[in-house]
Amino acid sequence: MFRERRTVESSSWLLDEAVGVSLTVQPGLRSEAPAATRKSVTVVIPALNEAGAIGGVVRELTTRYPEYEILVVDDGSTDNTGRLAAAAGARVVRHEWNKGYGASLKTGCRQARGEVVVCFDGDGQHDPDDVERLVREIGDYDMVVGARTRDSHEPWVRRPGKWVLQAFANFLAGVKIPDVNSGLRAFKRDVILRYLHLMPAGFSFSTTSTFAMLKSGRPVKWVPIRAARRIGASSVSQVRHGLQTLLLMVRLITLFEPLKVFLPVSAAFLLVAVGFLAANLAAGRHVPQTSVITSVSGVMVFLMGLVMDQVAALRREKYE
Repeated sequence: MFRERRTVESSSWLLDEAVGVSLTVQPGLRSEAPAATRKSVTVVIPALNEAGAIGGVVRELTTRYPEYEILVVDDGSTDNTGRLAAAAGARVVRHEWNKGYGASLKTGCRQARGEVVVCFDGDGQHDPDDVERLVREIGDYDMVVGARTRDSHEPWVRRPGKWVLQAFANFLAGVKIPDVNSGLRAFKRDVILRYLHLMPAGFSFSTTSTFAMLKSGRPVKWVPIRAARRIGASSVSQVRHGLQTLLLMVRLITLFEPLKVFLPVSAAFLLVAVGFLAANLAAGRHVPQTSVITSVSGVMVFLMGLVMDQVAALRREKYE
């Protein structure tokens, strides 16, 4: 085997049915998927300078799923990633320059020949056996996500940022999301193609796709998986990762729930304005300029939130 496997203990979560989100796991299932289903699956692997891992990852997938299409998107690698992937049996699509993780997945979704698209990392973190578990559930759901368990490997420097992003995502979604940015996920291809215009070219494809599905009322399911330590060094620096997380939170606000942030800010401005006004009137003074400026700021923030909310709704509904 390419790397040591561990069995994930079965568990289950159930989220708010109003948004069509649930997570249930059936323990110990290893039955083969129907032949008709197996032929309609494309596993998309975005890869940037993954020569140390990509060959083994592709060989495991082609051995485990000989009827699946294994599609590697070489995102402008400067090593032998593309050549090694092709030698291992993958179909390879190459970007002439580095366009980003999200751009690679968008290319993969467009180039995929299967009815189901599974996103799979090329650095050895994901267990090929988990692909079948996701595909098995996709019939009743538009997206199935692998939720990483607590014993999954996670670099300690990324944990604070992940915790902040997870808490922020739960706030925006209004439900507890088991894993907002797991890279292992399966989509119905005809569904995800409708949302590619919302997806960024960077690393936030996973988080954005989660929100796009939830906010559109699409049925989504999470199944627990265990992620292993990646093979080789990450192509993203920790400082850059932190900045990307902050930008991602801003993007999520503007794209999905602008009023959830702009409305409280507007209310805070107006409360401060009322406080200044009341204090000055009680003291027998005129209406202070601070109160006027603060109240106008509150109204402007509220109106800006309304405009952004309408623009975001139009963008989300463009291809629905």
